[in-house]
Amino acid sequence: MIELGSSRLAGLPDAGLVAAPLVWLSGWVIMRLGGASGPNAGWDVAHALWIVGFALFGAAAYALSRLVGRSLVGRVALVVALIGAATLVVQMVIDLVVGLCAVDKPAMDDLYDKVFAAPGVELVFFTVGPILLFVGLLALMILAALRRTANAWQALLVLLGIALMVVGRPADGALRLLEGVGAVCLWLALAPLARRPEPNR
Repeated sequence: MIELGSSRLAGLPDAGLVAAPLVWLSGWVIMRLGGASGPNAGWDVAHALWIVGFALFGAAAYALSRLVGRSLVGRVALVVALIGAATLVVQMVIDLVVGLCAVDKPAMDDLYDKVFAAPGVELVFFTVGPILLFVGLLALMILAALRRTANAWQALLVLLGIALMVVGRPADGALRLLEGVGAVCLWLALAPLARRPEPNR
């Protein structure tokens, strides 16, 4: 029984490599279909998915760290990615609670004003913290490519995916599609790394 449980837990990081970008993309699609006009069911479902998605990104970062080995740089990159994932989970929880408590858009704005009035909340959970996830993921991918436990094209695809998500997020209209394309790029880069053997240490 212990071995079975350990085996299942060992598969969670690999599941993150495959599922994290897809779960995030599912929430993104729901938001584009009307969730962004929240508070509404779309807003709530999308943010609930993103809570799961960013937790899975943390698992994916751990899976990548196994391909990097026990180097100091790899450990630092993993910690950076995990901190970023944690701050994004907190951000999504805040957004979900605001959506559940507000009756309309102006009420949401008022609630956000109250949340951001707390020192450091906006800076840590909405500005600086989220960036760390993608910095950590990219660093881990580059290290894995240097160790040849991942391919160089995968590291480049992660870089492209992150760049497209950054460019697409503040955009309007058709350009917002770049954010979704970025998530697909992350999936194409990360999913093939699932179930690969760890390097010899």
